[in-house]
Amino acid sequence: MGKVLAVCISEKKGTQKKNVGSAVFVEDWGLEGDAHAGKWHRQVSLLSGEKIDAFRAKGAEVEDGAFGENLVVEGIDFAKLPVGTRFRCGEVVLELTQIGKECHNGCAIFQKMGECIMPREGVFTRVLKGGKVSVGDEMTVDKAMIFDTHAHYDDEAFDEDRFAMLDSMQENGIGHIVDVCASVGHFDRVYDLVEKYPFVYGAVGVHPDDADKVDAAVLDEIRRYCDMEKTVAVGEIGLDYYWHKEKEEHLLQQKVFRQQMDIAREKKLPFMIHSRDAAEDTLNIVKEYMQDGMYGGVIHCFSYSKEIAREYLNMGLYLGIGGVVTFKNSRKLKEVAEYAPLNQILLETDCPYMAPVPNRGKRNSSLYLPEVVKTIAEIKGISCEEVVAVTESNAMKMLLNKGGE
Repeated sequence: MGKVLAVCISEKKGTQKKNVGSAVFVEDWGLEGDAHAGKWHRQVSLLSGEKIDAFRAKGAEVEDGAFGENLVVEGIDFAKLPVGTRFRCGEVVLELTQIGKECHNGCAIFQKMGECIMPREGVFTRVLKGGKVSVGDEMTVDKAMIFDTHAHYDDEAFDEDRFAMLDSMQENGIGHIVDVCASVGHFDRVYDLVEKYPFVYGAVGVHPDDADKVDAAVLDEIRRYCDMEKTVAVGEIGLDYYWHKEKEEHLLQQKVFRQQMDIAREKKLPFMIHSRDAAEDTLNIVKEYMQDGMYGGVIHCFSYSKEIAREYLNMGLYLGIGGVVTFKNSRKLKEVAEYAPLNQILLETDCPYMAPVPNRGKRNSSLYLPEVVKTIAEIKGISCEEVVAVTESNAMKMLLNKGGE
């Protein structure tokens, strides 16, 4: 828990912020009267009071607001928190959007002291919910919540209760969901949900089963959706030889896979890979692309051996683990979950498919992810809270921070 030490604004850009004691926070805008407020991702800046005190101890005479910060708060080390973290101060809710920034070409503080703490210690947030904040108010960091990195709520299986289901997520501990495109023709269905729910993000791509439907127009449509603010990945893309045994089909899937990996590189987005009965070809293509200018990714619904997992982990990629890890016959995946560092694991459902035990065979949803968390915690001998916190941080780094750039 933190305590607000200063609330600072500047009425004109280029002038130092001053502590005004209290201010009104406007939803999706910033502080009322602050020149840097607006419809962008850096609406409110924050600095830890302890960091400013340490800087003053070096002999710097700096007033609150001198670094361009809107809020000075003691008790929270903001720079150590992942993008996507939420802060509450009374009615106000802020979401961390950026850590640090480039110093303004040798600002006055830098010229005098030889350093400025804002580039490494300052963070930026957007206002999710407005209200008034005053000096002395308490600020809390929201408890870690489950991040479902791969779901399909656009699927027809949710037609009867889709909105009621999604409306219940956050009160049940599900903080973020990525709804993943898979089929040509479903892009709009996914992005209707992305627009409706602040906690739902989109990944755009075409599943290998639909490779024969991909043409230049579809690839251009994927590029267009990649430019949308809440698109966090290109996916799901990849190879599936389970149903498709013909060599010609394999070559077509590989071509479309490469075309979409090219888009991920072009748009500087991480990728989400589907791979079934295609271990060698998938690994070889991913290795090829990871040698030059990719932005991270996840092997969704990982189903291969520990040895193959090692190859992906050594490339800095993530493994997506869902309900299958709870199955009694999932010895191989349990070995992978034990072997893989927790900081390279992402939670996912692939709903409506592959519900975990004890709901195996039912329609899956993000509400069943606590069973996956429990199993991973047991495998690794750690708490469920640690699994949730670390996997949430992983997802925020790769997806909300677009590959951890």
